[in-house]
Amino acid sequence: MTNNPIIKPQKKTSKKSKWSIINAWLHLWLGLSSGIIVFIVSLTGVLFIFCDDIIDGLAYDSLYVKEVKDKRLTPEELILNYKKQNPERTPSYFITYRNPERTVKMGSYTKERDLQFSWIDPYTGKILTSGKAYDFFYIIAHIHSGEMPFGDTGNLIVEISVWIFLIELITGLILWWPKKWNKSTRKQSFTIKTNASFKRLNYDLHNVPGFYNLLPALLITVTGLIIVNKPLNKTTHHLLDGKPKAYKEIEKFSPEYDSSKKFSAINPVISKLFAKNQSAEQVKLGIPAKDSLTIFTAVSAKSIGLKGVENGKTYVVNRYNGKNIEIPVQVMNGLGIDEMTMNLHIGFWAGWFGKTLTLFVGLVCMFLPVTGFLIWYGRRNKKKKEQLN
Repeated sequence: MTNNPIIKPQKKTSKKSKWSIINAWLHLWLGLSSGIIVFIVSLTGVLFIFCDDIIDGLAYDSLYVKEVKDKRLTPEELILNYKKQNPERTPSYFITYRNPERTVKMGSYTKERDLQFSWIDPYTGKILTSGKAYDFFYIIAHIHSGEMPFGDTGNLIVEISVWIFLIELITGLILWWPKKWNKSTRKQSFTIKTNASFKRLNYDLHNVPGFYNLLPALLITVTGLIIVNKPLNKTTHHLLDGKPKAYKEIEKFSPEYDSSKKFSAINPVISKLFAKNQSAEQVKLGIPAKDSLTIFTAVSAKSIGLKGVENGKTYVVNRYNGKNIEIPVQVMNGLGIDEMTMNLHIGFWAGWFGKTLTLFVGLVCMFLPVTGFLIWYGRRNKKKKEQLN
């Protein structure tokens, strides 16, 4: 039988090569199916990273007062003064600073959303400037999550694409891994050949930055999934002894509303928060939209952004006596876990260094689908030409 010239011996394919083929197939088609979403998610993520610096940069003339006076207006007076000047707007929170030269930063919204920040002189109550960059970055964040313009469907599409991207990172590492380690493969795997053809340069731009980007990209991807995926979020809180949806849990500890009681002054609360956290440069206080809300949240931190908080701590304050409400440890841990996850996701964990690193990681993630598509398109065209010839 074996000597029969008609019967050709079949080529045996090793188990390893089968897995290599499957891995390459997965990497290709999963990448092509999710590439445009990954590009949009990465692009909006990159645009959002320095949102706080851009927002403050646009208002640089209004970040500091021209004259520091002996007496500041109380937060209540500032809020009332703001409402009088802007009756169509609802203040949502304000940030005050340890530095007496800094203006108060107040966030507000309208019925149509229209989010904006205003910078107010705390000594005169004068609104120095207002800007709509807050609303722009709100839109960017919601495109990033998929909520705009498709709501829950958009959220799901983005989540599926991020799960696919996680698989892409793993299959990409397997494809990158050299079969043999020698001087030639090391150079090819770790360096970009700049004086090469476009095809080779594009291949290196996909392969090499993709490898160096792997660990931080995994961190951003996994933290993003923890934020949006309910089972994963719940599991993370369970493992770290936290309570999911901690902000909603906090509402359960609100004192009962009593119209006969007056609310305590806010200034002593701010002073206490600065005294408790000596490293804090900023304090953020939520402004309850209704009198029936008997608590507000307060954050003291080195730096407070739209999403991130650097070296911060959250407090829940009783509006009647100005004292902190004792919240169960598990609920407060939940707040800390959410804060930590967001900080890691947007690069807020290490100031400018963390944000700059996240910027480069986001840019590489953004261009991986592009370079990957060009590799596939080039090979596809090559096969077509070979078939024609």
